[in-house]
Amino acid sequence: MLLKNISVDCVIFGFDGERLNVLLWQADPQLLLKVVRENEDYEQVRILYESHPSLLTDYTWGLIGAHVPYETGLDEFAQDITSGSTGLRNVYLRQFQTFGDCNRVAYYRVITVGYYALINPRYHDLQMSPLTRKMMWFDIDHLPRLCFDHEKIIISALNHLRESVKYHPVGFHLLPEKFTLTELQTMYEVILGEKLDIRNFRKKIQKMDFLLESGEKQVNVPHRAARLYRFDKDKYELLVKEGLTFRI
Repeated sequence: MLLKNISVDCVIFGFDGERLNVLLWQADPQLLLKVVRENEDYEQVRILYESHPSLLTDYTWGLIGAHVPYETGLDEFAQDITSGSTGLRNVYLRQFQTFGDCNRVAYYRVITVGYYALINPRYHDLQMSPLTRKMMWFDIDHLPRLCFDHEKIIISALNHLRESVKYHPVGFHLLPEKFTLTELQTMYEVILGEKLDIRNFRKKIQKMDFLLESGEKQVNVPHRAARLYRFDKDKYELLVKEGLTFRI
């Protein structure tokens, strides 16, 4: 049984080396309504799905999410809906806010728990579920028309991410396993929406001493090949125990 008044929406962020993107989807209306008819017996859920904007138009998109099953915890369901809808597994996923305005959904009260995920699309092949009609990455600065209050949820997730990357090394989930210092700085600049001084940034990062030189350099680039680094999670955790304060 689904809890008609509680849902989970997942803001999946992906960094392509230049832009921060959000993964959005459109459901297959016929299959979705078929699932609702076969598995749920309350009229309000049927009315909600039939009036869902993304089911009625080809230009309205939404976040990946669903109503929470009665027997499943929120964190577990956030992982389930992310992997079941996209094929993404073992990704960084964090609960960031609850959305409960009285009129955010028509017909009845729905409280949505928001999560955001951080991935590097280079390492993840998306797999659409049978209920999906379309699934695409969109630039965070050029979002399409969104259903319900999903734009508000995305903005809130971005603001939370901006604060989090300043004090925790979560941004490394958006990078390839091996990266240059320029790629690292670009990622921070894109998320924070501001330019960072190159010398100060590199001095601050290298002073924290949790980057390892991979011994490799870039290949097939039209400029001088830069060194590639790796984030040493074990060393970072040890440094934190010894009193390291992460701050960008």
